[in-house]
Parts: sequence; C-alpha cells; structure tokens
Amino acid sequence: RLLRGGPALAGDRFWCWNAHVSSDPSRRVSFLLGTHSHIFSESQSSLFETYPGIFLRLSESLSISSDVQYSRNVNELEYVATPDVSQRALYLLGRIDQKTIGTTFRVNYTVTPDLSIQYYGSPFVSTGDYNDFKRVTSPLAPRYYERFHPLAGSEITHRPDLNAYDVNEAAGEYSFANPDFSFRQFRSNLVMRWEPKPGSSLYVVWSQGRTSEASLWNGSAADNFSALWNAPSQNVLLVKLSYWLPM
Repeated sequence: RLLRGGPALAGDRFWCWNAHVSSDPSRRVSFLLGTHSHIFSESQSSLFETYPGIFLRLSESLSISSDVQYSRNVNELEYVATPDVSQRALYLLGRIDQKTIGTTFRVNYTVTPDLSIQYYGSPFVSTGDYNDFKRVTSPLAPRYYERFHPLAGSEITHRPDLNAYDVNEAAGEYSFANPDFSFRQFRSNLVMRWEPKPGSSLYVVWSQGRTSEASLWNGSAADNFSALWNAPSQNVLLVKLSYWLPM
C-alpha cells in the first residue's frame, strides 16, 4: 500500500524524469540523492519521489547507513468503490492525495572474523486523503472530462457517524465507505552470526514487527509515528545451529 495505482482511465499521457547523484562509496562518508517525478497531461495528477541517504564507515569493522524515502502521489482517478444500483454496477473514482514517508537504518559490526552482528530497521507511514468523487460514465470518451460525472453539491453527503458517504444523483441512491486511510508499519531484524570453526555456525535472529492502520486520514507525521510505536509488537526469535562432524 506504499503507492496506489495510476490514472484509472486510458488516454492521459504523462511525462517522467529521474535524477540520481552519489559520491564515492569507498570513502568513509558517502551519500546519495535520487528523485523521480510523473506529470500528467490532462488531469491534475502527479507523482513525486525523493530518497536521500548516507553511508558511514566508522572503522574497518563498523558501518552504518540510513536513507529516507518520501513520496507524494496525487491521482484524480483513483478507484474508490463499485456500488450496485438496480442490478447495475457503478464505478466510482476519487482524487487521492497520498503521502508516504519512511526510513531504512542498517548497522553492520564485525566483532571478530568469526563473529558479526547486523541490524535492519524500517518504519514507514502512508496516508491517503480522498475528495472530488466521480462516477465513470464513458471511460473511452475522447475528452477527459466527458468520461465521468462529478458528484458535487447536494448529490453527496458525508456521514461522520458511519464514516461513509450517501449519494443521491441521476444514477440512483447509494452509499460507499470513506476510503481515507492512515497506514503505519515497522519491520526490524537483529542477526548474530558466530562461526566457532570452519563448517560450523550459529545464527541467532530477533525479528520485530508493528502494524497500525485506521480508516481515517491523519496528516500529522508525529501522530502517525506515535500510533506506530504504541501498536502491539510481534516478536520472533530464531536460532539455527549447524555443526560439522568429521567422518
């Protein structure tokens, strides 16, 4: 759910560009910066992504790297629902403004040639705010705004108590759930590898995950990360031992 789909109707051309710069990775300190963008010709849809990162080689045995990913996806034709009215399926779209931010953190520490420790952690938050709902009428119409009927004014009513929308328009009366969302997730692994002698090894792995989601939009990064850290964690401990027996 990091990134929702692109425009749902055919015919909206787009331009994209990419840029990526990085320094010498063999240095003790190196960095990278990348960006990617889509701009659409007919709708007001757009996509922007950027991902700066840094790598630190603190010693021959210890290295740390971290990068941040940020994206904003604005799509005027995001699928919302398919209500059924008089045995006829209606296809509803909406404008989504989706923002996603996350980071990845890695540590590699070689204690001795036979003992090493690795850590990986990656939290991210993605929120989607929907508005400008519309019903598909003629998806192959040559003109962009002839492909759907906008739901506006008294045709659509928000029901906060049910977290849903009621619609009364020419196609009939129907309802659909509020598609707004706030999704948060954290994944991490801590791995210790010990090789007491050639052919024999011991792996100890601790994995932790957290997931939190709500069918509401919350644009505050602080609130979302707070909800993520307060979510129940799932912890797994794995131990793998292999021992070479001379025959």
